[in-house]
Amino acid sequence: MSGNPNRINHFWQELKRRKVVRVMAMYAATAFIIMEAGDIMLPRLGLPDWTVTFIIILLIIGFPISIILSWIFDITPEGILKTAPVSVNKKENIQTQPPRKLLNINNIIIAVLVIVVGILAYPKIFRKDKFEGIRDTDGRISIAVMPFQNMTDNIAWDIWENGIQNEIITKLSNSKELAVRTFQTMNDILRSTKHTNSASITPFVARDISRKLEANTFIQGSIKESGDIVRINAQLINSKTAEIYKTYQIDGNTEDDFFIIIDSLSKLVKSYLEIEVLRKELDYDLGEFSSTGSPEAYRLYIRGMNVFFAFDFSSAIELFNKALEIDSGFISARIFQIFALGNQGMHEKAMIDLRETYKQIENVSYINQLMLEYLKSYYDKDPHSGIKYIGLLLQDDPQRRTMWFLQGMNYIDINQYEKAAQCFEKALEIDKKWGVLWKWSQLYILSGIAYHELDKYDREKEIYELGLAALPDYPEIIYRQAICAFSRGDTTEAYEHIAKYKSTGEANGWNKDQITIQVGLIYQAVGQNDHSIDIFRDLIARDPQNPWNNWRLASILIENEINVNEGMDFVNRALETEPDNYYFLVTKCSGLYKQGQFEESLEILNKSWEARPLYNHDHYLHIQEVEKALANQNK
Repeated sequence: MSGNPNRINHFWQELKRRKVVRVMAMYAATAFIIMEAGDIMLPRLGLPDWTVTFIIILLIIGFPISIILSWIFDITPEGILKTAPVSVNKKENIQTQPPRKLLNINNIIIAVLVIVVGILAYPKIFRKDKFEGIRDTDGRISIAVMPFQNMTDNIAWDIWENGIQNEIITKLSNSKELAVRTFQTMNDILRSTKHTNSASITPFVARDISRKLEANTFIQGSIKESGDIVRINAQLINSKTAEIYKTYQIDGNTEDDFFIIIDSLSKLVKSYLEIEVLRKELDYDLGEFSSTGSPEAYRLYIRGMNVFFAFDFSSAIELFNKALEIDSGFISARIFQIFALGNQGMHEKAMIDLRETYKQIENVSYINQLMLEYLKSYYDKDPHSGIKYIGLLLQDDPQRRTMWFLQGMNYIDINQYEKAAQCFEKALEIDKKWGVLWKWSQLYILSGIAYHELDKYDREKEIYELGLAALPDYPEIIYRQAICAFSRGDTTEAYEHIAKYKSTGEANGWNKDQITIQVGLIYQAVGQNDHSIDIFRDLIARDPQNPWNNWRLASILIENEINVNEGMDFVNRALETEPDNYYFLVTKCSGLYKQGQFEESLEILNKSWEARPLYNHDHYLHIQEVEKALANQNK
């Protein structure tokens, strides 16, 4: 806007003085309230749908008249008077105008209107699921299919007005996710309302009929012709809001193509609506990643996601594979299949699939592009890029609970525990707002670890209790409870947790050695090395060839410098069985470093880093430490 700022300011002040601003605000708010309240009030009052349109037209006509009148006249205690010129007003104000009050009637009226509009607008602005309102209480989508209007000049197409309607009703009725009003019901109500001519079934009429049939959505369409091309248009419309949330357009060449066209249209509509019903079975932040036109593939994807979050990754991989056999372009199934492969330790296969999928990155949605970039950074051992891509996903939508968890995990990976805890708290906050307890154990375990590393044991304890409310008797959470109790100095409680951990393990069919190993690791985690050393010596005495127990004992002896030379003997025994195991190699390098053999330590560290598929911060820091020591030695 250009012009003299003083003139603009003067004009604005004049608008305010003459109450024009208040009138404009009141008109805008009134129109908004009528449009919003209309969906609720009209059916109850028995008024036709065109009532709202008529009122809005009256408001539009009356708007300029009200503005003109508010400019010319003013309402005063003495009655309606012509507004005095600004010069007169200024003169009078010098003598009579009382001090300005912040809470004058004008401000109160405008503030109330703003609040009302804000309350009404909030659901529209922040609504996450536009299909929430069209699902019935049983979760199905109820549908009324209107006759299709023949908009050609050829009356021969008139027979297809009801023909298309009948075919679509028949096709959709085969779906258990949809509740479709029958052709006879539609025919009866159209006759009773005297709308036997398709041209008379306007969107307002269709909306009214759908409401009478208690159908939350309706399908309306048309037949058009151009030369040899016949075009069928269809729209899916929300009966409550009149919002068009999906349109279709299918072309054919002759009347002989009509059954093919109708069949294609019915399949598209059926698949789309079924997927929207199925989507409710996934959490919001997971459902939005999925993109397929096949309900069968989507059902398999949902089953895969359910077992994925139950830690049954092998079943998840199998289900995602089946979904991809139906729809090879189902990118979300591919992404979570790669996650599942990694969680199964099948990193080579995961990286091969990632490389192939990454080639399609330009053809997938923005959020799936970011997920692919994140996965690539994950296998590139580049945690900071991973943090960037998950940050972009959260910037796009901060209500993504799963992404907050992933971001917390990213910060755990680089030992930034304060930031990790903040991310996990965001995930827990969203979970609480949704009114559920997420049955994903790692949220509670990793957030507990973050608080443990920050010495915030009280919050750590609360997190584990919350986790057990979602996942009663979950062994790994009980395991962490024991460590937390020891750290708080409550040994009685710690031993109670160990006893419960043992009994839970037995109930889950674990053998005695499995349970004993985990108890030894609890003692190791809290620095009770004598107990853990005794446990692992006993296990090794009974099974000397077990490489993992040899490595566990070696790591305690070397890392705590209890007996580095003996620790090297045990880790070398482990490497005889698994010479390329990077866990064993890093522990050996730690021993070499403590023995002053920096060059050999660095050489093995670098080789094992290349062999390691994922980033490990301790390994990375160890390389830095040895490089620094070697540089100081060579000075």
